Amino acid sequence: MNGYWGKILVADLGTGALIDEPLNERYARDFLGSTGLAARYLFDMVDEKTDPLGPDNPLILMPGLLNGTSGPSVSRWGGATKSPYTGHYGDANGGAFFGAELKKAGYDGIILKGRSPKPVYLYIKDGVAELRDAGTLWGKDTYQTQEEIKKECKDKRIQIACIGLASENLVPYGNIMSEWGHALGRAGLGCVMGSKKVKAIAVRGRMKLPMQDPEQFREAARNAMKEVKEGFLSQWMHEGGTASWVDSAISYGDGPTRYYTAPTMPEATKISGVTMAEEYETGHTGCFGCPIRCRKVLQIKEGTYTYDSVEGPEYETVIAWGAMMGLDLDMPTIVHLNELCNRYGFDTISSGASAGYAFYLYEAGVISEKDTGGLKLTWGNVDAAVELIRQIGANEGFGAVVAEGTRRMAERYGRPPGEAVQTKGLEIPMHDPRAYHSMGLVYATAPRGADHNKSDGYQVDSGVGHPDLGLNADDRWGDEKAAMVEKSQNFRALTDSLGICHFAFIPFDLVLGMINSSTGWNTDMDQLLTAGERIFQLQRALSCKLGITSKDDVLPELVMRPIPDSGQEGHVPDMEKMLPEYYALRDWDSAIGKPSKKRLESLGMPEIAASIGAK
Repeated sequence: MNGYWGKILVADLGTGALIDEPLNERYARDFLGSTGLAARYLFDMVDEKTDPLGPDNPLILMPGLLNGTSGPSVSRWGGATKSPYTGHYGDANGGAFFGAELKKAGYDGIILKGRSPKPVYLYIKDGVAELRDAGTLWGKDTYQTQEEIKKECKDKRIQIACIGLASENLVPYGNIMSEWGHALGRAGLGCVMGSKKVKAIAVRGRMKLPMQDPEQFREAARNAMKEVKEGFLSQWMHEGGTASWVDSAISYGDGPTRYYTAPTMPEATKISGVTMAEEYETGHTGCFGCPIRCRKVLQIKEGTYTYDSVEGPEYETVIAWGAMMGLDLDMPTIVHLNELCNRYGFDTISSGASAGYAFYLYEAGVISEKDTGGLKLTWGNVDAAVELIRQIGANEGFGAVVAEGTRRMAERYGRPPGEAVQTKGLEIPMHDPRAYHSMGLVYATAPRGADHNKSDGYQVDSGVGHPDLGLNADDRWGDEKAAMVEKSQNFRALTDSLGICHFAFIPFDLVLGMINSSTGWNTDMDQLLTAGERIFQLQRALSCKLGITSKDDVLPELVMRPIPDSGQEGHVPDMEKMLPEYYALRDWDSAIGKPSKKRLESLGMPEIAASIGAK
């Protein structure tokens, strides 16, 4: 198959067998790569009875279709599993260099099955794989793990995806980490990897991917590179990184503060991307083949925590481990909190939101120092936040409670179900649906739970349109959002599976040029967008297969309370209007939430329709 190697590495960890399994060509054509292709394989392998931390739950990792090529900003790779955090479908998408290196190493994906009797790491080089002992690596953080493997392999350029102590200790929102802070986060893929006793996957490749027309691909890639370099969003992200959104969040009321009960903290400007650039930046770094280079390299010379060279935190982390707990942070402190989370290897969004909920409960008198083991969780207590990170990573003390997440915390303390700010068990990210009503619909309907990366809603309604897709800025408080959300969700399911970064706006003709010259498919954009819908509907069907219904497509009551004195100006999304319109567009059954048999069959998935009993 041009554009693919035609094989998946299946590791049976219980027996140690490593098998090259032929790639399912129909799956590859219909679901492309990364999270799309991983979800299709996962559908056949799990059901409601599958224990997320049992040996029967697979961990599936896939590069994007365009990973490892000379295309611009096509570094994204992903994975899927049954989430130990939410109990249903879980996927994740990350950048850096691992996905491209896996493609160069000769594989279209990895499936980890079973459970190893002892810690191991998987080593792959140029189409050959082996399991190696990881006893000396167990107990090391994500940075130490990568350095040790590079020394052992005598190769500084080897690319490594690994887990830290959090996933070893089965923290349910443990991440798979690569490089210095890149993550497959949110859904607990790292926790599953830890349960299988796999410390890391190290890949190195120099193999040349087979292509239909290499010269035509290079031409399309060169033109696409020029477009990405000159793009407005690319330049904005290069200059400020994702943390540059902090200033906009303050203006729009987009940054949740004091657990969604207060206006966005203006003090957050001290840790914004602009402040990073003006006072601490020494350079930029980026993912494989990406000209945007949105990640900032900082030098922290003064303050409680100093660093000669460190990557700056992303927007989500800045708000989750800052404003969410009412913390008035300086740059050295937020950088340190981010580094601790990265070293332990757990999700900064869910952990920060869960810690924020703990602060909220403490301030409300629901819990006390007796519950927290002596921690005083008063708004703004930085020392308590630092200690919580340590306890979460160790899955001990009150940190073990926070590691369970907000839904389980609400159950533990007998709180109203709408108080924990999550959907389907996954915490809402740091884009408040009261600031952008489209995000309310996105969070309620995203397959894995609340997920800002499954749509461009907040970007579109803040002025970053997509001309080829026909998405243009609209009233951010309007409730005519169903069509925009559906279209952008399909598009992001497509780009995620291709491996294209959300910040790279590549004209459709050049996307087509790269895909067709690589694979020889002769596809068109309508067919690709249909593939995006197919992937999204499959992920929804998989969620339904694992127990999700229409009753789970709701926003929690706490974020439906208006905040008048802020950039939100008292607005709340009208979910009673938006959800029925969205369901009609998706052709989902309003009573149970399943995609219809007719829609699934029209997308070429009759077996999926039969499996979930679609009507």
